[in-house]
Amino acid sequence: MQGWAKRWFSLFPSGVLSYSTSQGSVTRGSIQILVATISYNPKLRQIHIDSGTMIYHLKTLTQEDYDIWCSALKNIRTHIDETTTTTTTTPNFQDEMIYNHKRISSRGFNGSHHQTDNKKMRAEIDHGIESCNIQQQNIDALLNSINQLKSLLPKNNNTSTQLLFDQLEQQKLQVLSGVQDQISQWQNVQNCFNIQQRRSGSASPIISLQPDNLIPEHYDTVHRTTSVYSHLSGYSDQFYDAEDINLSDGEEEEEEVDHNSSIDDDESSDEESDGLHLDSMGNIARRTKLPSPAVADAGSALSIFRKNVGKDLSTIAMPISMNEPLNMLQKACEELEYSELLSTASTLSDSMERLMYVTVFSISSYASSQHRTGRKPFNPMMTETYECIRPDKGFRFISEKVSHNPLVIAAHAEAKEFKYWQSTQIKSKFWGKSMEFMSEGTFNVTLAGHDDHYTFFKPSSWMKNMIAGEKYLEHSGECKVTNITTGEYAIVTFKEGTGGGLFGAPTKRNDVVATLYDAQGKKSKRVVGKWSDSLAEEVGLDKSKLNVLWTARAPGIQDCAKYFGFTKFATELNELTSLEEGKIPITDTRYRPDQLLYEKGFVDEADIEKQRIEQQQREKRKEFELTGTEWRPRWFTGQDGEWQYAGQYWQARETGQWPEDLFKLW
Repeated sequence: MQGWAKRWFSLFPSGVLSYSTSQGSVTRGSIQILVATISYNPKLRQIHIDSGTMIYHLKTLTQEDYDIWCSALKNIRTHIDETTTTTTTTPNFQDEMIYNHKRISSRGFNGSHHQTDNKKMRAEIDHGIESCNIQQQNIDALLNSINQLKSLLPKNNNTSTQLLFDQLEQQKLQVLSGVQDQISQWQNVQNCFNIQQRRSGSASPIISLQPDNLIPEHYDTVHRTTSVYSHLSGYSDQFYDAEDINLSDGEEEEEEVDHNSSIDDDESSDEESDGLHLDSMGNIARRTKLPSPAVADAGSALSIFRKNVGKDLSTIAMPISMNEPLNMLQKACEELEYSELLSTASTLSDSMERLMYVTVFSISSYASSQHRTGRKPFNPMMTETYECIRPDKGFRFISEKVSHNPLVIAAHAEAKEFKYWQSTQIKSKFWGKSMEFMSEGTFNVTLAGHDDHYTFFKPSSWMKNMIAGEKYLEHSGECKVTNITTGEYAIVTFKEGTGGGLFGAPTKRNDVVATLYDAQGKKSKRVVGKWSDSLAEEVGLDKSKLNVLWTARAPGIQDCAKYFGFTKFATELNELTSLEEGKIPITDTRYRPDQLLYEKGFVDEADIEKQRIEQQQREKRKEFELTGTEWRPRWFTGQDGEWQYAGQYWQARETGQWPEDLFKLW
C-alpha cells in the first residue's frame, strides 16, 4: 500500500472511530466500527476496517500500540451492551497511527440480508449524527477561540488586527457552511432510508403535522433531522454479522514500512479520485464574499425601462448599474447548487421515487433567487464560454453562448450519478410596474444506472413593485417534469402570493405544489412546501404526514444583502482558483474585464470597459459578414432548435491544446 499518512485517532464509546491530522485539531473523518469487518495482521501491525462503504487501513507505530488498539476495538465490540449504557463515563481512547483509507461503492441489497442491511443503515445514520456532533464541537472550539482572541487584543483601528479578524470571520463561515452541508447530506440519507422502509412495508418515521398546514417556517434543519432520527440506544441486536478476522503471516505480502522515513503528512493523500478524476484535484479553498459590496444604484435605470415597456430587454443596451456580477453562462451553472438531489435520485430503484427527486431538483434552483435584489446578469459575448469543476459536488460543467439573436445559452454537466443539459433562450421584459424574466427551452436529466430521460421547462419569474412599494421576487405558473422513457410525469404549480396590500409584498407567498402521475395518468404522489424554504412529500397523499425531501441552505455569506444577495455558491462562481488558473481558454467568463471591475466595485471603469467590449463585438460581427464567415459555436451543435454538447472541451483542457482560431473577446 502507498499513500500512508500519520494521523491522530480517537475511539468513542459509541463505536465511532474518528481521525484528525494532530491531537486537538479539526476532525477529518470517522467510521462506525460496530457495523464493520475488522481484520488484524500482527506481523505488520496493521488493522483493516471495512464498513461496506469505506475502508480504513491502519498501522501502529509500535507493537505495544498495536496490542492496545486491538484490545480497545475488540472490547467495544464484545461489551457493547455495557458501553452503550455508560457512554458518559467510559473514557475515549486516543493515539497516533499511520493511516490509509479508500472510499468504495455501496454494496447492493439482497433478500436474505435485507433486515441486516436495514440495521446497518440505521447504525450508519447514527454514525452520521455522531459525526455532526463532533463537527459541532469543532465549531464551538473555533468560536470560543475567536472570542478569546478578540477579548485579549487591544481595541484599536490597527489594520493588521482588523485583517486578522476578517480572516477569522471567513474561517468561521466556512466551518458553519460545512456543517450545513453535512446536515443536508444526512437528511438525504434519512430520506433514502424512509423510501427503502416504505417499499419493504416497514414502518417509517414520519413528521406528523396538522392537516391544513404546510411545513412551518420555524421548522429548521437541525430540528427536523433529530426529530426523525434520534440516537440509537443500543447496538447489541444489530451487529451480530460484524466480523473480526485475524490474518496469518502469509495473507499480507506488504513489506514493513519505516514510519520515520516514508510517512506522507500531506493532507491531500486522504482521498482517491473517482471516475471523473475530480477528487484527485483536492479541496479548493474558496472565497466567502465578493471583493466589494454593491455600490451602484439599480433604480437609476427605470427611465430606460419606461421607454421600452413590453420589449425584450436583452436586446437593449443597459447601464451596468442594472447588473449583478454574474454572467448568464454562470447563472446556468447556478441551477446545479442542489445537484445532490440528482445523486440521490440515481440511487433509487422505484421510478416514481426518482421522478419525485428530479422534480424537487427542478424546484430547488429557485431557492437562491429569494435573496436577489432584482438586477440582471451580464449578457455573454459571442463565443464566450464558462466552465465549472466542483470536486466537492462531484460534477463538471461547461456552457457557451450559441446564438446572438435570439440570445441562447447551451450548457452541459456530468457527474458519476447523472448528466444534465439545457439550451434556453433568455428574455426579460418590463411591463410598467414589474419585470418578467423568461427561460424558454428544455432542461434535460439522465441518471446513471437507469434508462430514464427527464425533461422539464420553467415558468416565468417576476420582480414586482419596481416603481413604488416593497420590491419582491415571485415565481408563478406551471411547469411539467416528464420521464419520457416511462411516461410518468409531474405537474408543478408555483402559486401567486396573496395578501400584503397594494404596495406591500404578499404575506403568503412562495408556495409550490407538485402532483406526480403514473403512466396511466393516475395521481401517485404529492409534494408541497415553499421553493424558498423546504419541500416535503405528503406520504400516502395524506396532508397530515410529511416526509421532508429537501431544505434550502442559508446563504452562508455575512450581510449577503449587501453583496447582491448572493449565496456562497453564487459567490464562488466567478472566482479564479488554482483549478482554473492557466488552464481555461481565453474565452472564459472569469477573464472578462468589465465584470471583474464591476465585481470589485469600480462601476464607472466597468461601464467604460463594457461599452468597449460591446463595440469590439459589433466590429467582429461586421468583419464576419464582409468575409462571408459564419459564426458557429465551438463546443455545442444544434439540431431542431436543441443544442447538444459536442464533446472535445475537456480533452482540449487536459492537453492545453485549444483551437488556434479562438479570438480575443476583450
